[in-house]
Amino acid sequence: MKLKKLIIAVLASCVLAVSAMAYEPQKGNDKPPPPKEKQDVPRPPKESPPPRDKGNDNGNRGNNGDKRGGRP
Repeated sequence: MKLKKLIIAVLASCVLAVSAMAYEPQKGNDKPPPPKEKQDVPRPPKESPPPRDKGNDNGNRGNNGDKRGGRP
């Protein structure tokens, strides 16, 4: 007898859940917003980089010689 009541309760809860989902408004039915007008954004003038020091050759030149990364 308890099994029959349990099955009826489970079926009733499933029916209620399905009916609640059927009345829930669907996502994606609303229209996308209209496209925005393109605005021109003024860019500040670019500053020139400072001149390189010709006598100092220790700068970032990308040459590591025999050095390798990772474990020794």
